Amino acid sequence: MLSYVLYRGMASGWLEKRYREPADALRQAAQGKVDQFGFVQGVCASPYFDWPGTASEGQAFFLLMEAAADEYPRA
Repeated sequence: MLSYVLYRGMASGWLEKRYREPADALRQAAQGKVDQFGFVQGVCASPYFDWPGTASEGQAFFLLMEAAADEYPRA
């Protein structure tokens, strides 16, 4: 979630470009949690969100992060 906010904040101009490195590091860590089926593991799991596992909310934030990173210019 934080990586998504950093990318959007930089793209919107309310965060400095120096946040690119932390955003990329957080994104890389999140990508490491994706299993062979494309599920993000280790997020607060449904239905009670009291243990690590998978949840549609975790998937949604991962996809938002990926979209924000893809839309943010590399240079």
